[in-house]
Amino acid sequence: MSGDLSLFSQVKVFFKRQKRSPFVRDYLLTANARSSVYVSAIVAALEICMLAMMIFGIIENSENYTREWLLSHTIAYISLLATSVVLLIYSILFLKGKVTNRTAGRLIKAIFSIVMVVFGLYISYTSKDRGGQVFAFITILIFLNCLLVWHPIISFACLTTSFAIYLYMQSKLIPISLSIKVNAFTTWLAFYAAALSSHHQKRVEAQKDERLCSLNKHLEKKSLYDDLTDLPNRHYFYKAATEFLNDPKNHIEDYCFAFMDIENFKNYNEKYGFAAGTEFLRSIAKILQEVFGDELLARFSDDHFVALTRHYNLSRKIKKIQKEINKVEDIVQLGLKVGIYRPKERDCSPNLACDHARYACEFIKKHFGRDLIEYDSKMDKVFNQKLYIINNIDQAIEKDFIKVYYQPVVLAQNGKLCGVEALARWEDPKFGMLSPAAFVPILEEYHLIHKLDMRVMEIACKDIKECADKKLPFVPVSINFSRLDFELIDPAEELDRCIKKYGLSKSDIHVEITESALSSSDEKLKFSLETFRKNGNSLWLDDFGSGYSGLNVLKDYSFDLMKIDMAFLSQFSQNKKAEPILTSIVSLAQKIGMQTLSEGVETQEAYDFLKSIGCQRLQGFLFGKPMPKAELVQKIQSGFYSLSA
Repeated sequence: MSGDLSLFSQVKVFFKRQKRSPFVRDYLLTANARSSVYVSAIVAALEICMLAMMIFGIIENSENYTREWLLSHTIAYISLLATSVVLLIYSILFLKGKVTNRTAGRLIKAIFSIVMVVFGLYISYTSKDRGGQVFAFITILIFLNCLLVWHPIISFACLTTSFAIYLYMQSKLIPISLSIKVNAFTTWLAFYAAALSSHHQKRVEAQKDERLCSLNKHLEKKSLYDDLTDLPNRHYFYKAATEFLNDPKNHIEDYCFAFMDIENFKNYNEKYGFAAGTEFLRSIAKILQEVFGDELLARFSDDHFVALTRHYNLSRKIKKIQKEINKVEDIVQLGLKVGIYRPKERDCSPNLACDHARYACEFIKKHFGRDLIEYDSKMDKVFNQKLYIINNIDQAIEKDFIKVYYQPVVLAQNGKLCGVEALARWEDPKFGMLSPAAFVPILEEYHLIHKLDMRVMEIACKDIKECADKKLPFVPVSINFSRLDFELIDPAEELDRCIKKYGLSKSDIHVEITESALSSSDEKLKFSLETFRKNGNSLWLDDFGSGYSGLNVLKDYSFDLMKIDMAFLSQFSQNKKAEPILTSIVSLAQKIGMQTLSEGVETQEAYDFLKSIGCQRLQGFLFGKPMPKAELVQKIQSGFYSLSA
């Protein structure tokens, strides 16, 4: 009993596994359509041949056939030919996509199959050739069962019914022996096994294709949609925006690209954690979808979103978004900054348009009370210069547009020249002389600053070498390294290589690191600074007092010299607080074994005061502005600068 239940369960599981997903059903339908083309074409050709043979009387022993026999067979051939032609036409049109009615296709295939089986049964029953009776029936089943794919249940029902009818009809003609019944069962079993195998093979192929299509759709979605918010990503946005702009039905003068930045989102993350930040961004995405409706919207990165939207009511939309954001979070003061750019032409690049909108957005990031701004001609001028710097830094280095100017450093005790600071200048054929303020922040933003710093280092080492070879007077040079240098390259290794390349002494080059670049948790930076010290390079702390963690920096790092930020000498004579602060800084440096250098010295009053409190070195316009190497050497040779021993 248990064995029967087990067998029943196995059969149940087997047929349960034959359930088809919509994709598998469509796959098998298409596969059957292809097979139907071949089956119907072959059957139609055979029926035409049979009709021709009957018409021209070339059937063997045709004199033995009655008129009724010929007429009935002609009708049978024509019926099968007609259904074959209908199936052939439908299958071809379906595969070409010209007909899509699948119910009609299933009905046509069913009618064709019924006509085929009836035809096979009839021909085998009425055949004058008793030895050939079975071949007509078997041939029909081969066409239907082996070339077309059927559900196992349908195959079982059709084969069983067909064989039962065949045996019954044959029993009317001659007695059916046991061997015939056994052979018939064996043939039925072979056909059913073939049907199951064919169905299984096609179903497995369909399931593999389904998984592959599902994977492709998943990869396509990942490539076009943002995982976190399910909004389109920038790649999708650029493609869709291009199509939108190129569509003549869209009036592009009514639209603008809006770049949106959630202000203070970093504070939200710090207060609630990244998991909460992720959920918040999902909420923002839903708010934006509701506000912009069916307009093109995308998440670009982090808390940055972009929309291609009508500009005439954009201000109202922004206020609504801001209101909804405040409903979500009212503790952390979150804002929304939006920069917009209106495309002028249909061939406007969405990539560039978004860059313009983003640049406008960044322009008002620190402007309280201003949430929306449009990209204008003034921004365009600065933006184009920014792009020029990014795209031409390599060429500027290659063609020697990057120059090194040297600003004097003197000893406070006697005013003698004891060193210089190497500062970059960009003498550009298009924009003329570019100051560091014009290109250094941009190169840092786009992680290109290491190219500039390495070029300045190379030129400084080369200049020292040339002066030494020509017996010209020169002094040690201090060069600046950006925090990003330590992420992108190994500055200690590069400097050591350059010093060896030009045969210099370690004392010829001082290394300056800005206070704001330092962090107590940056182990990689600490290791690099220790490497500088092990290599024998003098380490200088630049712009001390410009950040908020100066004392921690002094505690966590070891420097040979402290450069006091020039801000302390701003309006020195009017600001009475400057004197005690500077006195304390110099005294603190002396107690922890550091020398001091004050930047920004522009007046004799400041000079005298710094000298009086024990500041060892001074730098500023009082002693000279940054100048080319040739001018510096000439001033040393002329006696304008006296060299310290």
